[in-house]
Amino acid sequence: MARKTNRFSQSANRLTARMAKEIVCEAYGFPHSALVSTMRGEALHARARQVAMYLAHVVGQLSLNEVAEHFSRDRSTVSHACVSIEDSRDSPIIDLQIEYMEKRFRQRLRDGARQGLFKQSVPVVEHKAVGVEIEPGLPLSGNCANARDHRM
Repeated sequence: MARKTNRFSQSANRLTARMAKEIVCEAYGFPHSALVSTMRGEALHARARQVAMYLAHVVGQLSLNEVAEHFSRDRSTVSHACVSIEDSRDSPIIDLQIEYMEKRFRQRLRDGARQGLFKQSVPVVEHKAVGVEIEPGLPLSGNCANARDHRM
């Protein structure tokens, strides 16, 4: 069995969540304070927060618990947000809007990775059964590029 470790450091997770918030604030034209409020606030602000949580989870590959921590919400709230946003993507207009934010977020994450902003907390994980060392990938590697099939 392999040792369980976090793929990325706390600061990398915090940066990923912050980038998701920035992308959504830019797209909706809201100040950052509208997303980080501990109160629900206006419906449009709450929807924007849901989009940011969705992006942090699906594109940024943060766990539901990590997203909940960085948005000061409960894990079940994050899960509900992700399901809600995924369901709303049945509308072509909303799907295009989310797709646009996903592209911007992926590009920003790639740029951050190139600049060395994402330091991994454990550089190598050793698989005990075969003694093979496995290097973790960047936050955007894997099959989360298309979130349409993603469910909790």
